[in-house]
Amino acid sequence: MLNPGPRLVCAAELLSAGKKIVDIGTDHAYLPAYLVLTGKSDNVLACDIGKMPLENAEKTVKAYSLENNISLRISDGLKNVSPDEAEEISVCGMGGTLMTEILSAAHWIKRQGMHLVLQPMTHHEDVREYLDKNGFFIQEEKFVSENSKDYCIMSAFYDGGEAREEEGFYYFGSLPDQNDIQKRLIMARLERLDKKLDALINNKKDDPEIKRLKAIREYYEKRCPDENQ
Repeated sequence: MLNPGPRLVCAAELLSAGKKIVDIGTDHAYLPAYLVLTGKSDNVLACDIGKMPLENAEKTVKAYSLENNISLRISDGLKNVSPDEAEEISVCGMGGTLMTEILSAAHWIKRQGMHLVLQPMTHHEDVREYLDKNGFFIQEEKFVSENSKDYCIMSAFYDGGEAREEEGFYYFGSLPDQNDIQKRLIMARLERLDKKLDALINNKKDDPEIKRLKAIREYYEKRCPDENQ
């Protein structure tokens, strides 16, 4: 059985069974192959922006005889994907800013019940902000470690709701009941925030960014008072 590693296994577990799934930035198509081999889906569209990644994907598809279950397509994000081909969309292993650009360019994903499974490598705050401000409800976040690196995988559904979260949430996510991996990610974000805040205070005492960053830090302090003692 193909073992794509904890990061993609977690993404696969968050996707729903029996749905038409589109995997963006598929690279070697390990996630689509795992979905089919485990019986999670028999209809996966695997997309990547370049010819070389799709050649890697083709090798995986052929190695496991999945030609009838996985379609390969060159696509810049979701530009070459039609709405009727996707009930769920996975985007894993790319920066959060690029991820939000891909999602923002596909307005058709904003429809009732659309399910996104996202694993940003950086800028988690951009992804959470995009989701919250564009009608998606973040139902769940999972945290896994792989090769000494920590990852966050988000599961979000479109319900058309208004933005419901504070900016601090975009930076830290849901703070109660942290496991060790989540805590490490939060502490890393907090350290970067403090460094940026200290630099601004030392150099630009009237910068309005200081007020914004302090408010984000206060969001954390109110919800994790024990961590600040």
